[in-house]
Amino acid sequence: MEYWLNQFHIFLFVLLRVSALLIVAPIFGGRQFLARAKIGLAFMVSLVIFPTVLDTPFIIPEGLLPYSLVLLREVFLGIILGFTVLLLFIGIQFAGQIAGLQMGFGIVNILDPQSGDQVSIVGQFLNILATLLVLCFDGHHLIIDGLVASFEAVPLAGVVFKASIGQKLIELTATTFVIAIKISAPIILSLFAVTVAMGILARTVPQMNVFIVGFPVQLAVGLFILVASMPLFNIFLQKSLIVLQRDLYAILEFLG
Repeated sequence: MEYWLNQFHIFLFVLLRVSALLIVAPIFGGRQFLARAKIGLAFMVSLVIFPTVLDTPFIIPEGLLPYSLVLLREVFLGIILGFTVLLLFIGIQFAGQIAGLQMGFGIVNILDPQSGDQVSIVGQFLNILATLLVLCFDGHHLIIDGLVASFEAVPLAGVVFKASIGQKLIELTATTFVIAIKISAPIILSLFAVTVAMGILARTVPQMNVFIVGFPVQLAVGLFILVASMPLFNIFLQKSLIVLQRDLYAILEFLG
């Protein structure tokens, strides 16, 4: 009976870490997925990972308070890993909001089922496109690989929170703005050139209403540049997944 009780404790620790990551991380943790599907997926992934952690030494904390603190650490570890993956999609969605605002879609917002917030149409389009491309590039395997590697780098009940982990998360959060600017840069530059041209045209032809003519021109140019920059978005996303894998292992080094 004591043997099976110890196995239950180990499986509980694994399940909490896996569930926290799958709930926070994109693709797996979107609101469009049923809660029962998330629970079943977390349970099945935990069953697969469970035999790999049986050989590692594990001491069950004695007392309710130490035991609860160790459980919370496992949950926080999964949340931090999932948040690291989520930052990439936040940057992509932010890029869509910037591009949509420049194109004139600032008023037209829709409800994002994943975040529950109102986002622009371009942001929702880039978010869905990024999700499909990540699945095509086996990015979901990258997330699972990072999860499995976390049990090797940070054993069960071995999570240590250092001051450097906060600094690392701040640096990763700051990169979301860099991602947004890199993705939306072609649209921003092209629409800036259109605005300058419309200003010159308004000076040379005062009879023409620039506000009426400029809006469809900005919309057409913005959509054209958005479609033309899709190959660049594809390449950028592939490189971002490589950087994401590096960041996941860096986070594990700080937590180990």
